[in-house]
Amino acid sequence: MNVDDLRRAWESAAEATDVEARLVAVAGATLRGRTGAPWHQRAKFEAALLEALGDGAMEADLQWLAARPAAKGDRARARLGIPTKGPADIAARKQPDDVRAAGKGPLKGEQRAVPGVKRVIAVASGKGGVGKSTLSVNLALALKAAGQRVGILDADVYGPSMPTMLGSFAAPTKVDGRFLPVDADGIPFLSMGLMVNPDQSLMWRGPLVQRMVRDFLQATAWPELDVLVIDLPPGTGDVQLTLVQKALIDGAVIVSTPQDVALIDAARAVQMFRSLGVPILGVVENMAGWSCPSCGDESAPFGRGGAEAEATRLQIPFLGRVPLDTSVREGGDAGRPIVLADPDSAAARSIADIAAAVLSGPALA
Repeated sequence: MNVDDLRRAWESAAEATDVEARLVAVAGATLRGRTGAPWHQRAKFEAALLEALGDGAMEADLQWLAARPAAKGDRARARLGIPTKGPADIAARKQPDDVRAAGKGPLKGEQRAVPGVKRVIAVASGKGGVGKSTLSVNLALALKAAGQRVGILDADVYGPSMPTMLGSFAAPTKVDGRFLPVDADGIPFLSMGLMVNPDQSLMWRGPLVQRMVRDFLQATAWPELDVLVIDLPPGTGDVQLTLVQKALIDGAVIVSTPQDVALIDAARAVQMFRSLGVPILGVVENMAGWSCPSCGDESAPFGRGGAEAEATRLQIPFLGRVPLDTSVREGGDAGRPIVLADPDSAAARSIADIAAAVLSGPALA
């Protein structure tokens, strides 16, 4: 690909995405440019650039350039660590065939960027404390019970809980520079919690976190899987963007409790995935109602029906609701998820129905 071809690819990507991106330099097979577009538009531009370059032989890295804040308000935000408006440096470089073949980038015509994995499902929430990780574990086990070959990636690098929930703390080994996932109840999984002490805090900046997530995805010897379930951290940050760019996510499941403060953030997560072109498989309402084990009376400490109403408002599927059940918490703490510990419980049956709805959805059918 010569210089003129590279310039045309850049212009084509800018035109296709309606993003103002200025080409700064062309050096060999490397393009460098600047854009002040928002991050979600930059992600679209990056994807369009790779497509325009063709044959799947390119990998793009997005790097922020430090911008000198001009206004007093910008200087104040900079001191607080709040990003100010600034340019972005986009570099696209040629990737050798042997690296692509090792799984660090999609081959021509390849529809996945995680070697051995047919479908990637992200379980997300806009805020923490809504039971996202608990649902991720039990959803994976329900998918396995439905006949799927399933793996789990705990991408919540700052608060990894999968080892506790799955009852497995064996450190993963590396063979030929690739992680070997740990097995738990017949499900291969990988988590940062397997690599650090339980009381150790992970104080990493964004670039290191992004690199670890890429290694978890593409420098891991995942077995042949029908579905890889990824438990995302709460929010809409670096990890989510890296996963969308590198994993080619087939669909996202949004988890929320019924109350408004959770639904507001869940809606933000939906809009993030929509802006990145990721299909929304649906919304799950967690902790929806509680039945007293002594008298059988039912109550709704967090409300009921809020997530279903929000799904209707956002015009996305409602996958179902999971009741608030002490045994779900006890099973997670003991390393025996409810789907395994008590498959006939109301919570386990609800999760099995959600798994069936996920599998029958248009994004995975």
